Amino acid sequence: MKHQTAAMLVIGNEVLSGRTREANAYLAAQELFERGCKLAEIAIVPDVDEAIISTLNRLRNQYDAVITSGGIGPTHDDITMDSVAAAFGVALIEHRFIVQAMTEYFGNEGMNEGRKRMTRVPNGASLIRCDKTIAPGARIDNVYILAGVPYIFASQLTSILDDFGDTPFQRVEIEVTLPESVFAKELATIQAEFDDVEVGSYPGRCGPDPCGKICLSSQNPDRLNMAKETVEAMLTSLQ
Repeated sequence: MKHQTAAMLVIGNEVLSGRTREANAYLAAQELFERGCKLAEIAIVPDVDEAIISTLNRLRNQYDAVITSGGIGPTHDDITMDSVAAAFGVALIEHRFIVQAMTEYFGNEGMNEGRKRMTRVPNGASLIRCDKTIAPGARIDNVYILAGVPYIFASQLTSILDDFGDTPFQRVEIEVTLPESVFAKELATIQAEFDDVEVGSYPGRCGPDPCGKICLSSQNPDRLNMAKETVEAMLTSLQ
């Protein structure tokens, strides 16, 4: 059965310090939405094993799947594989396929300690290969361990998307020129009526005048269209 809900666990001090603008969760949210899998939570934690382990254990028990991003490189602060292994209570092993592939590419003399770190995965994990790197990601149970470098993450994500969702979400947006406070009560009533449609209001400003969008999304196109017509009629009545 394909995963219907997922969480994203972003790992890295560089994200929390503002050094790096996080892009992988945004991409995952878009791709999972189109597949019909609800990305229900995004958590960001530092390169600290206790934080990674506790957050991962909560997420993997709460949602169908967890996608991690970051911390699988060659340096001392790349501890995601170690932490995932600890969360599952399994050993961290050098994977024979990764050792072979990296040795063939870099040669025996090129297999320094940093590269050897990248051959390790939790015992029992399967590999997530892509065409952007020799060192793959890994999957253990419902946890997918992907790279933090955006172009590698994107390639690895593509290779696992078939495990997620079945009925795609659809989204429509309705432009509004009224302040949110004018239609807030009516919009709440519409949300209660269409509990299978997600209704959100996102304000903005066009010069001196308020403007924004009401966004509707659902896996049921008929209900989505009915909700759209109801919102449009409500807005017209308030003009």
